[in-house]
Formats: sequence, C-alpha cells, structure tokens
Amino acid sequence: MINRKELLESYSKKFMIHMRMWESEWNRNNTSDLSYAQFLVLYTLNLEGPQQSKQLVNDLSITSGGITAISDKLLAQGLIRRSRDGQRDRRAIMLEISDEGRMRLESLEEGRDRTFDAIFGVLTDAEIAFLEQVYGKLISIRKE
Repeated sequence: MINRKELLESYSKKFMIHMRMWESEWNRNNTSDLSYAQFLVLYTLNLEGPQQSKQLVNDLSITSGGITAISDKLLAQGLIRRSRDGQRDRRAIMLEISDEGRMRLESLEEGRDRTFDAIFGVLTDAEIAFLEQVYGKLISIRKE
C-alpha cells in the first residue's frame, strides 16, 4: 500500500536537492552576475513588454521587496528602465527592458539552455511534458 505521507516527505527532500542542483548549474553556466530571478524579470519584460512591479510580483511569485531589489540592480546595470504609464495612471511606474538588457538576455538564454540540458537531459520529452503538467496543476491552486 502506498503511504502518501512518506511519498510526499521523499518528494519534498528531492525537490530541495533538485533546487540546489538547479541553482548550482545556473551559476556554473551563467557568465554574468545575474541570478535566475533577475533573468526571469528580464525575460518577462522582453516577452510581455513593460510591466508594473506588482504584475511581476504576481506573475513570478517574488515578494515586492524582492522585485524592488531585483529592479534596482537591473536599473543600475542599465538593463531595464523605469517610466510612467501616462495613458492609464500617471502615478504607475512601469519597468521596461532596455536595448542593453535585450543584448544581455541573449547570452543569459544560452546559459539557461545549458542549465536545462544539464538538469533535465535525463528526461524524455514526454516526461518533461508530464512534469510541466504536474507543476502547472500544483501552482494553479495559488491563483484561485
């Protein structure tokens, strides 16, 4: 008989080990001093266009303090810029990727892809699709 609690305890331990492996591999393949969270902000701004910080907080599940620290570092490096959203709410500050940020993003994506290969190379495409489906289901309860 399957013991759900034991399986979940085993999973949680393996999840933490996998997260440490991911961070270690990201740091090894990343030629810049940007964290994966900083990469995700750049990637999101490039993909979706200018965003308010609160939208990034919701989309990336990073705290508002974390987004502030990330955006401050990206601003200092010239990878993003702030602007006011004059069309909807002049008080709203928008974050937007800069041209330099787009150029840096290309090399970061190469490092991310090498990390993907190292961490997930043992999985088949079907297993990756299943993993993505399972994690999608697990995080869907957060957005309800």
